[in-house]
Amino acid sequence: MVGFLRTFGRIRRDTRGGVFVEYLLLCTIVGIGVIVGLATVKEALILELTDLAMAIGQIVCPPSP
Repeated sequence: MVGFLRTFGRIRRDTRGGVFVEYLLLCTIVGIGVIVGLATVKEALILELTDLAMAIGQIVCPPSP
């Protein structure tokens, strides 16, 4: 995280601000995309694990002799 902040500090100092704003906008858009993607994966994983739990619950063991 510290390296990320140092890199942004260098970019901000090396340019007059226009390029920094573009990088900031790009990182914001990518960040929002990552959040949405992870939320979608979370929902799909919950559905899969629920289906697996229901399938395991349906298993009937034969009685012991």
